[in-house]
Amino acid sequence: MHEPICRGSFYRQDAHVRELSALLGVKLPVPAYYAYVDSSEIGEHCDGQSDYGCAYDRRAFSVQPTHLHELSHVVARLGGLEAPRPFSEGFAEMFGDGGDLERDRLPIETVLREFAVDDANYYTAGLFARFLVERHGLDAYVEFLGQDDDYEDGFARFAPTYERVFGEPIEAAMRDFEDYPSCSELSNRLAVVDCNLPLEPWEDGVITLRADLECSADDVMGPRLGERGLMLTTRAFAVDTPGTYIARAGADPDAWGGIRLVKCGSCWDAFDVTLAPGDEVFPDLAVGRYYVLFGRRHDDPGELSLILGKI
Repeated sequence: MHEPICRGSFYRQDAHVRELSALLGVKLPVPAYYAYVDSSEIGEHCDGQSDYGCAYDRRAFSVQPTHLHELSHVVARLGGLEAPRPFSEGFAEMFGDGGDLERDRLPIETVLREFAVDDANYYTAGLFARFLVERHGLDAYVEFLGQDDDYEDGFARFAPTYERVFGEPIEAAMRDFEDYPSCSELSNRLAVVDCNLPLEPWEDGVITLRADLECSADDVMGPRLGERGLMLTTRAFAVDTPGTYIARAGADPDAWGGIRLVKCGSCWDAFDVTLAPGDEVFPDLAVGRYYVLFGRRHDDPGELSLILGKI
């Protein structure tokens, strides 16, 4: 590739594969394979199914330097965890990148019976996967993914397997899913790296989270395709005392930057706020772990910061 690849793209994706494998209890027989290919060549690898990326034969291909969704597919398949399309894509969304702002939710029956390759199907499948994990536990979901049934993608083929593994008719879960809240992909996902980072310390009731976004840094991923060519990194902290906080975002040197403050939870307790340098907001924060996603243009490196203090 003639395009730049930020150094952290290797380290952070390695960490994702390691953490996800450990969580699933999967011992990888071979290293996960990831190919960063030019957008003009993606059709050759993905057979026209996607303009962005795909995974098959335990290999991932992408037009992005980082693509956790596709790597999650690779980890699952190396562990023998295959499933009908709505469930496998829901799994990859649940452990994926979470950057899409799409919140168009479809009826779950449409997704399960007529899964299509578009944002709304992927978003809804990710919500349903997280709903099932909260309803039955991750072990049960993984058990379902690991069934050897030759059910392909047909609803009538996988519904009996679903009932046998989860102990309920799939129609019951579909009905109850209607009451499951929608939230951003970042809030819905299980961020196995970001939510397990070392916690930044508080000092006298104030915490300062800083990120130096340089493409050569070990923790900076990207740059992501798009007009901004984003470099990304994250920092983590915990809130022990709930209440209203003041949050101030900054940049040095002054330039465009994106900062998202996200709670490690689910759609039931979702918290996701976006700030730009110079913004000051007053969020109500519950007890729990949080991470901050920092983004800055590849051609405009520098520092971003977020200062939090309880009011």
